[in-house]
Amino acid sequence: MDEAVRVFRRLGFFVTPRGHHTLGSINHLIVFASTYLELLGLPAERPDVRPELRDSPDGLDALVFRSHDADLTRAQALARGAPVQTVQQFSRPVAFESGPRDARFRTVRTAPASAQAGRLYFCQHLTPELVWHAPWRAHPNGATELVGATLRVRDTGAEARLYRSLLGDAAVEPRGAGFRATAEPVAIEIAPGEERPAMTGLRIRVADLERCAASLGEAGIAFGRETDALAVRSEQAWNVSLRFVR
Repeated sequence: MDEAVRVFRRLGFFVTPRGHHTLGSINHLIVFASTYLELLGLPAERPDVRPELRDSPDGLDALVFRSHDADLTRAQALARGAPVQTVQQFSRPVAFESGPRDARFRTVRTAPASAQAGRLYFCQHLTPELVWHAPWRAHPNGATELVGATLRVRDTGAEARLYRSLLGDAAVEPRGAGFRATAEPVAIEIAPGEERPAMTGLRIRVADLERCAASLGEAGIAFGRETDALAVRSEQAWNVSLRFVR
């Protein structure tokens, strides 16, 4: 986890202090306007407390959709035939200016191995003010929002059916040989591939591409320039390719 924090700080993100979930896992957040990237891991003294994390490859391993009512979300997903589990509740303490507080969450997870690439679940934030804290959203690279993710699966038809059962038919549309699933403000692009299924990349909006380029350059991060985007290869971002966009 220490190395992951170092990598993402070097990429120009503000990383929050370490959190300790009641589930046993540890985390840090990279918070944007309405989304966040979570660095999630296990403490050295409890490496087996969450096998689904222990057994995951390094890199992007889950997509989490916001719920405003976990019970209602679960009921709607079940009605569409989604393989979701019971609602789970947990928390983590947060050191806040006014004193310690508990950030509390209720989640609805899909059954293990139901998705070909990574894990999918919903999260209801009972204390959103303890996550979307304004000072934590100021990033040296100018990042403002997570707006896209890319995945590779072997059977796009089966994966599209899963996403429709979770998000509804209107959220999923064909895109070439694959499909796009939309969970505002994020567009998830799923393409076919013969390699191991994986969550491969993220697209992050920045306020100013030149500011972002300067931040990456000062840190010695190699990047490619595209039309209205900067691309960072996966080997420099914990096995996740990054595209910074206007």
